[in-house]
Amino acid sequence: MNRFIKGIKKKFYRLDEKTQKSIILLGAVILMTLIVLLSSLERSSDNFKNIKRDKNNYLVYSKVEKADKTYPKYVPDINIKSNTIDQVNADIDNYVANYLNTDKALVTYEYSINGIILSVVIKVMDYQKEYAPEIDFKTYNINLDTKEVISDQSLLELFQIDEVKVGSILEAYFKNYYAELVKEKYYEPSECDYQCFLGYRGINNYTDNVHYYVKEGNLIAYKPFVFYSIFNDEEYFKAEHFEFLLVETEKN
Repeated sequence: MNRFIKGIKKKFYRLDEKTQKSIILLGAVILMTLIVLLSSLERSSDNFKNIKRDKNNYLVYSKVEKADKTYPKYVPDINIKSNTIDQVNADIDNYVANYLNTDKALVTYEYSINGIILSVVIKVMDYQKEYAPEIDFKTYNINLDTKEVISDQSLLELFQIDEVKVGSILEAYFKNYYAELVKEKYYEPSECDYQCFLGYRGINNYTDNVHYYVKEGNLIAYKPFVFYSIFNDEEYFKAEHFEFLLVETEKN
């Protein structure tokens, strides 16, 4: 098996750069599509009919589905009868509008129900830029009892954490990313130190553009950053590198 895997890797690295990137992109697309499908299946037996706008549909479902092999687009509808949630859905429509009007953008989403908290994250990979694709996220956390949006501040207080602590956790993650990239020979510290690394990532402040999400009872942060540079470190970064565990709760 190891010999087989090594053989595949050798063949992969013999391909030209454009073909390599196409293969990596296809893998990302397949993974994102599977996430959406599994999420839908997981929620197939929900029992929130008392708050649903459409009682015959899921609590969150895809109101736009474009199963393009290269640039799929899945846009969520939050199926809750509430003026506030109507505004949330309108905000989602406004956010994705630009991406839906181009062939060169991926749009997917996930959602998670944790007690009375419904969390939704929209994930975008935009290939409209000349230099490199851009990652972006937008999240919504909703109280299913009150049908109101939970503010970031209230969510942080619920998990007994503040923005200062969030910043220190994210800093630790990025320092670890840098250390791994140095270890993997992407960077030579004398040529590009940690501040240089942050510059290529487009990070001036750890807590800027952070989006919170509750997943399996844990508090997660999504933070977009530039994953391309002259050092070809895009080969290192995977989807999970944009998801940061902030608070892990005890599971019974």
